[in-house]
Amino acid sequence: FSVMATDFSPAGLDQLRDAAAAQGVAGRVTTAVHDVREPLRLADASVDAVFAHMLLCMALSTQEIHALVAEVRRVLRPGGAFVYTVRHTGDAHYQAGTGHGDDIWEHSGFAVHFFPRDLVHDLAKSWTLDEVDAFEEGGLPRRL
Repeated sequence: FSVMATDFSPAGLDQLRDAAAAQGVAGRVTTAVHDVREPLRLADASVDAVFAHMLLCMALSTQEIHALVAEVRRVLRPGGAFVYTVRHTGDAHYQAGTGHGDDIWEHSGFAVHFFPRDLVHDLAKSWTLDEVDAFEEGGLPRRL
């Protein structure tokens, strides 16, 4: 296998490279700084899978999220998988802090786009939605 990892943060990519080295897979991981509001520098239908942990719930508008998912669709091969995690409207921080519209709430200096279930289904239109699971992560806990 090979992994192409992108992040807006060079520090985040440094951490990822360190983790890959610790797991003995550094030679299989390529990294690149990338702003997800821009097109991916990948050919159409060129990847087998995309994994996005907490990416879609960053301070992106619903329109930007739809554009990002369309870009994922563009680079995935037929039959490819898109696996992602997001915080949702059942989370304890939903509607806490400062609202910025479009289900984006800022709490402790960090803005999060909280997903209602219908947004998950809208993003999956014309794809096969295999599974939607809610789980908890962290001390709050955050509901994903």
